Amino acid sequence: MIIKYFDGFCPHPTHPAHAQKPAQAPRRRRKAARQPSFANAKNHQQGMTLIELSVVLLVLIALAGLTIPYIGGTGRTALCQTTDASLQAVKQAIMGGAAGVGFYDDMLGELPRDKANASGYNLGYLFSQGGWQTYNPTTAVGWRGPYLQSGGAATPPSLNASFINVFDPTTNTTGTVHLAIDASAGPQVMDAWHRPLILQAPYYGASYHPDQARLVSAGPDAVINTPINESDAASRGDDRVLFLIIPDPKQGGNTPCDQS
Repeated sequence: MIIKYFDGFCPHPTHPAHAQKPAQAPRRRRKAARQPSFANAKNHQQGMTLIELSVVLLVLIALAGLTIPYIGGTGRTALCQTTDASLQAVKQAIMGGAAGVGFYDDMLGELPRDKANASGYNLGYLFSQGGWQTYNPTTAVGWRGPYLQSGGAATPPSLNASFINVFDPTTNTTGTVHLAIDASAGPQVMDAWHRPLILQAPYYGASYHPDQARLVSAGPDAVINTPINESDAASRGDDRVLFLIIPDPKQGGNTPCDQS
């Protein structure tokens, strides 16, 4: 009997149709290399238009306009705060403090001045002996400076005229300094603007009042606005003022550094 097998039908697993054929490695399809599209590259490389450049430039200018005043403001504030710190350091050099006894106690209540000039108050005498006797350890009296470890810079040129506006109770009652601060004044103590700090002993009621002495910085405008004939330095403007012995009598004191 002849048995016919239909396609796809195998009655027994040992039939030759079940014989496994050797595995063939998968054929990889070769992809054609993609050629650069010069048209697309040309489109991507197009620059900004003149209008776009103008807009960017205007934005940058606006940002610069905001940044420069901010930087300038913080710079002025820092100079003001540094000057206030310098005033405190000079006050300690005169009145004494954590670092030790100052000029005032060594000289039995005198402020820095030349011994031969009763009204010649000047911070240069923190560095210069000015005719005073040398310190005597036995009596604990006498000049033993310099009373500041830093400072003593030469007076810079081109200071405002207020630095040579010498007070005189008879001929110049609006003066701002006791001695002219110029190249001949010797070493001086500088503020953060590199201008000399001033020592004032107010004059009013026909006499000097060293008990109300104060230190003055000309401040940002470089002009000493505080006259010696004012007891409370009410006309100080943007000057930085620090009283040595008494509290500041002016209500509100100095202008805050972030507003000066």
